[in-house]
Amino acid sequence: MFNVKFLNKILDRWFSGYDHVELAKKSVSLGVMTSVFLVIIKFIAWRVTGSISLQASMTDSLLDALVSFLVYHALKYSDIKFDDNHNFGHEKVEGVVSIFQCLIIFYSGIMILHESYEAWSDPQPIQNTMIGIIIMLVSTVAVYQLIYFQKYVARKTSSVLVKGDSLHYLSDFCMNLAVIGSLLLSNFFAHVDIIFGSVVGIYVLYSALQVLRNALMDLMDEALPKSIRNKIVKEILAVSGVKEIKVLRTRSAGMKRHIEAIIGVDRDTSLENADDITKNVEKNISKLFAKVDILVKAEPKEK
Repeated sequence: MFNVKFLNKILDRWFSGYDHVELAKKSVSLGVMTSVFLVIIKFIAWRVTGSISLQASMTDSLLDALVSFLVYHALKYSDIKFDDNHNFGHEKVEGVVSIFQCLIIFYSGIMILHESYEAWSDPQPIQNTMIGIIIMLVSTVAVYQLIYFQKYVARKTSSVLVKGDSLHYLSDFCMNLAVIGSLLLSNFFAHVDIIFGSVVGIYVLYSALQVLRNALMDLMDEALPKSIRNKIVKEILAVSGVKEIKVLRTRSAGMKRHIEAIIGVDRDTSLENADDITKNVEKNISKLFAKVDILVKAEPKEK
């Protein structure tokens, strides 16, 4: 649904000249503009229909705009090069801001559930449902286009922030579908709007936990997935002169990958040849990632 080959090829051609940071900024900027558009049209739809689930959706879009604004500035800061006080760069800010992302999304979910609880005892009839449905269909198409682009960017850059941004817009996409469903069924069952709002609120809380998990993985230096580590091992062992891998450490920091390896070489290998081998290893690993920091050390192999 969000990974169509021919659409990906079109995006590849359009954004072939962009580096990862520029691509991520484009994604987040589009998120801010889309959120502002969604807030405006959902506010109109809410005032026209009086729907609780539509009010919840509008509130969520308002928070989306705030989150995307924070994410944009976090991406700019994370791209700042290392300095005397931050020897390894500023990429970790992505994980920190993702925690704030999680808190805002979680608050949104709690607020939606609260509104649904308050409305349960006195459900109000929904007016002008057709106008609300048309506006929500427009909103759904706009969010789908945004999510597709964000997931494309997330696959290209591995940015924790862009992944988090796409997750909470995915919750907005699901919320739009739920609102459309509640508007269609509201004439048959008075509480359906409130039930749909509650389901959306629960899903938003689930999305917040996903964002939190990704942020903690980044901040706590969790190793790269096993499939990626296997590719790194394959590239290292493909280098002539490498006899074994003694140590392999991997982690992520925002869009950058950090890889440290200690390789074993023949005990009679000269210092110059050992240096050439480590450079070839670094060259092989760098082919796997667009942004990577590699440190390779050569030691005599075990007897």
